[in-house]
Amino acid sequence: MPYRFTVTTTALGIAILLAAVYWPGLPGDFFFDDGPNLLLAPGLRLDALTWDALQQAWGSGTAGPLGRPVAMLTFALNYYWQGFDPFAFKLTNLVIHALCGVLIYAVAQQLLKTASFAGQDNQQASKRAAAVVAAFWLLHPIQLLAVLYVVQRMTSLSALFLLAAFYLHIRGRCGHGWRAPVALAAAWLVLWPLSLFSKETGALFPVFVLAWELLIRWNSTRRLDGFAILLVALSVVITGAGVKFLLSPASWWLWSGYTLRDFTLTERVLTEGRVLWFYIGLMVFPRLGTFGLHHDDLAVSTSLVSPWTTSPSLIGLVAVGAAIVLLRKRVPLVAFGLAWFLIGHSLESTVLPLEIAHEHRNYLPLFGLVLAAVQGVSLAFEAKAQARVLIAVLTVAALLGCAGMTALRAYQFGEPVRRTQMEAQNHPASARAQYEAGATLLGSTASTPKTRALARRHFEVANAVDPHFKLAALGLIQLNCHEAHSAGPAEVDNLIQRLGHTPFAPGDRTVLYNIKEQMNAGALCLTRSEVDGLFVAALANSTVSGWVAAILHSWHADYLWLQQHDLAAARAALARSLKLNPLEDSNRLKWAQLLFISGEREAARVLLLALRGVQLSGEERNTREELLTAINITPP
Repeated sequence: MPYRFTVTTTALGIAILLAAVYWPGLPGDFFFDDGPNLLLAPGLRLDALTWDALQQAWGSGTAGPLGRPVAMLTFALNYYWQGFDPFAFKLTNLVIHALCGVLIYAVAQQLLKTASFAGQDNQQASKRAAAVVAAFWLLHPIQLLAVLYVVQRMTSLSALFLLAAFYLHIRGRCGHGWRAPVALAAAWLVLWPLSLFSKETGALFPVFVLAWELLIRWNSTRRLDGFAILLVALSVVITGAGVKFLLSPASWWLWSGYTLRDFTLTERVLTEGRVLWFYIGLMVFPRLGTFGLHHDDLAVSTSLVSPWTTSPSLIGLVAVGAAIVLLRKRVPLVAFGLAWFLIGHSLESTVLPLEIAHEHRNYLPLFGLVLAAVQGVSLAFEAKAQARVLIAVLTVAALLGCAGMTALRAYQFGEPVRRTQMEAQNHPASARAQYEAGATLLGSTASTPKTRALARRHFEVANAVDPHFKLAALGLIQLNCHEAHSAGPAEVDNLIQRLGHTPFAPGDRTVLYNIKEQMNAGALCLTRSEVDGLFVAALANSTVSGWVAAILHSWHADYLWLQQHDLAAARAALARSLKLNPLEDSNRLKWAQLLFISGEREAARVLLLALRGVQLSGEERNTREELLTAINITPP
């Protein structure tokens, strides 16, 4: 009896394999951007499912211009049920990844059916091929960070809604009756906004749709209907308006981000050509030692010939674009897959002043490359029986190889010291990987003279490979405090120089936050003049924006108040913060506390009553009501 593909059995098998592959990594820690985006976001500490608390969580995001409120709300709900338990957050990410895999299957099957895949037994062939696409997409090791790096739920959640919107768009455009307009309305009016408000990469949804209209639908209908023509016209208008905006003075705030980087716009564009081929290499020929959380060890292209691979990389991308045009009629599925990959990188891997490379940027683009490979799958089921068996065996072997490599990565990410030591070993020229390896050893409960010596070596390497990096300089100060009870003037001067005279990158404020927190906890041996000097150096840096300066002044005030008990100096620092950002309600509450402590109870009362009408975290609301009670004001 001939084998007949069964969706349910195959899905169950893939789900079991997916859970087995990722389970060793779920007990891992929070790391890197999880701190500032999750652990330090007071709005995420949801203590009640009230409208005010949910609004607070919705607006608590600082990543991206839109704040990514949908993703932030899901983080807050995770906290409400389990607190900051990394396992719960990562398990939620794994569920989202699995749901994305279901949508990858559904979208792939629709695309394969539309492209008349595999001739006669179209239904069965498209299901088999879609399952292969979904399995590779789910189990490929480049997808790991979207699951085990908690904050990248923003990426996977945005992809979830975008894939659902894309699927409904295809169904709506290919369907008939009342269901078609309902599907289109749900795609464009509900799911697309949810994708966009999970992460800004959701803005690419119309571009993916345009590629489908021009490469897949047009190939089957041989005409552009009114919807497609309208979409093309809108795309031309929006693209023109976007280019005009980017070239206008109004876009200064966007390009100003390059002042925080140690590369220029031109250098980034030149480098991204090489980076895209680096990504393709990771997808096609995955190697465990090449993957990593950080890729700050990639050389920046300073010209078309430095490194020499810059020009060939750019020429290669032009060749991919030409291939899309040439293949659009003969093999539209391959052309669409290549277009999907390039579109998926058009936002984060082009001109925006973002970091050079991150693996999670391939979460959606990987689908395009895997989909393009289904032409080989079609050959497997159209060829002679012997070839079919051989290609099927090779496909299963490649799939199991991807799963095995992902399992090894998950095991690496399941324990902090193991994760960071392997990252440092695989990326010796990465300042971030070296710093995290040292910091994890330093913070380990099993810290010994031997591990501290290794941590010092990691910090020294990080300082040497990147003269702009600041966290490792602080790491050396922490080590000195632990071992010699003195920060070390050379290390303090080095950090002051870096804070004051190198680009102040978005993550550099973490240095000042850590100093403030550790000084208040009595875990750092800096003197007051040294702490003041570090804050003054950072605030004098010309690349520090006004709102960041407001944050730094507020943190300096925390140190002066809570550790030094100098209310006058704390009020002066906090006043500077409020002058820069007078609408920051957390700082207004802090100001009311200082007024209360200083004996100015009437001024504190007026301000606290005004703060009853604003959104505060649960802890801040409790502080406000405790102060009002102390001033003999009964809470409402």
